[in-house]
Formats: sequence, C-alpha cells, structure tokens
Amino acid sequence: MPAPADPMTIVVVRTGGFAGLRRAWRVEVAPEEADGWMPLIDACPWEEPPASAPGADRFSWEVAVAGGSCDRRASLGDGDAAGPWRDLIDRVQADGATVPAP
Repeated sequence: MPAPADPMTIVVVRTGGFAGLRRAWRVEVAPEEADGWMPLIDACPWEEPPASAPGADRFSWEVAVAGGSCDRRASLGDGDAAGPWRDLIDRVQADGATVPAP
C-alpha cells in the first residue's frame, strides 16, 4: 500500500487484566513518517478473525488506524496480540502518548 498523503492516527486500547482497567495509546503519524509505519500496519492480519477467546484476568486489545488511505480496526484477545500485532502495539506504546481510554 502506498504511503498516505494525509496524517494518520493509530490508537491502541487495552482492557481487562486483574483490575479490569482500560489504557489507551495514540500516535499521530505525519505523511512524511508513514513509510516507517506502513510495513507494520500492512503486516497485521486485519481480515482474520481473532483465534483466542477472552478469559478471566486476560487483556483484550482494540487497534484502529484512521486517516490517510487507511481505515482499519481489529479487536484481539490477549493470545492474538503476538507477531505483527505485537510489533504494531509495541511501537504505538513506545512512540505514542498515553491518552484517556475512549
């Protein structure tokens, strides 16, 4: 997928765990930075249904990309947040800001 011409927003929301808390991270990607993000976004299996079921004291994840030429959203169980998903989630947490969970 070509790099978007408009800014892009990536939001990751984690819910659940022992205390059932919601945490969210958000990163705004400028068009000139998109080339560094698109391989991470494109590597995620957006169309595949989640394989893991929610469980007690486990996290669930919501990942959303909006803007530019992207409009993608996925809900994942904790077991699904691995591989390319984990790479994207970790990058958003590292480069983004913690925000109030929607």
